[in-house]
Amino acid sequence: MRHSRFPRNGVSTGLGVAVLASCSVAAAQSPLEEAFTETVQPFVRQHCTVCHGGSNPAAQFDLESYETVDAVVRDHPRWALVMDRLEAREMPPAGQPEPPRAEQEKVIDWIREIQDVESRRRAGDPGRVLPHRLSNAEYRYTIRDLTSVDLRPTREFPVDPANLEGFDNSGESLTMSSALLTKYLQAAREVSSHLVLTPDGLDFAPHPMLVETDREKYAIQRIVDFYRQQPTDYADYFEAAWRYEHRGALQQAGATLESVAIDRQLSAKYLALVWRILESSVTEEVGPIATLRRMWHGLPPPDGDSAETLRTECLRMRDFVVEVRRHTAMHFAAPEVDGLSPWSQPLINWKY
Repeated sequence: MRHSRFPRNGVSTGLGVAVLASCSVAAAQSPLEEAFTETVQPFVRQHCTVCHGGSNPAAQFDLESYETVDAVVRDHPRWALVMDRLEAREMPPAGQPEPPRAEQEKVIDWIREIQDVESRRRAGDPGRVLPHRLSNAEYRYTIRDLTSVDLRPTREFPVDPANLEGFDNSGESLTMSSALLTKYLQAAREVSSHLVLTPDGLDFAPHPMLVETDREKYAIQRIVDFYRQQPTDYADYFEAAWRYEHRGALQQAGATLESVAIDRQLSAKYLALVWRILESSVTEEVGPIATLRRMWHGLPPPDGDSAETLRTECLRMRDFVVEVRRHTAMHFAAPEVDGLSPWSQPLINWKY
């Protein structure tokens, strides 16, 4: 015969279990939960739900709906606003009876304690981090850095929206719609159309590479870019020549044109050419060379106050040479060939 450890009276058994459960819940209730039940909820019902309750609460903020501490924690930004309003004595609004300040302080302290507890509990946790696409600017600069060409793939993209705080690079605002995805695919196709296969790998041209003449244009542009990358400020060369001429006074008696050029990060070959023009034994009475030499011989001697004057005069010599070259530079026109348009690609390539 089996003996039960429980009383035969089912009602007594159920009542005992319920009492034990109730005691356990009461024992497990934290001070914050007790304060919420005994202080915050009565305060809200008495002083706040007149406006923030019912079917149409003010500012769509129904304080009656928060029945647990967890519900408050989940919506803590709005409860932080309650604390701010109470501290500023802006709640309740004018015309409503103001609750005792001691009761308000208890609610304020409770909300602040909730914030502190949650801050400690979530220390180091950024919360939910939304994945997001690159902003238009980030995508443009990424493509530029990868290809070394500013292709501006986002010029047809819609403007990035901003979140409530005004930032346009947050996960909340940088979403991806079907229409925007289509634009990303079109931008990718456009970027790939600039791809150039080279003997050593691949490169990207500033223009689409669709036909053979595009490749010729790319090769010519590389040559032009190479020469444009070479620093040729005539003022630097005139100043370097001046330093070589006065190398003894500058305590650099052993300096050579080549060493001066290396020290100034200039072309030694071009500096030698500039020096020959300035110090040539051939005397010219008129013309741009004669004018340039007069300016050269008028440069100040080395002393403590000559640096600024020297640079100014070298810049003046530079501007004179640039102006002369502008008027004397060779100009090329596309050749005329029977049966070919002057704008045909081979003739344009010859002109370039």
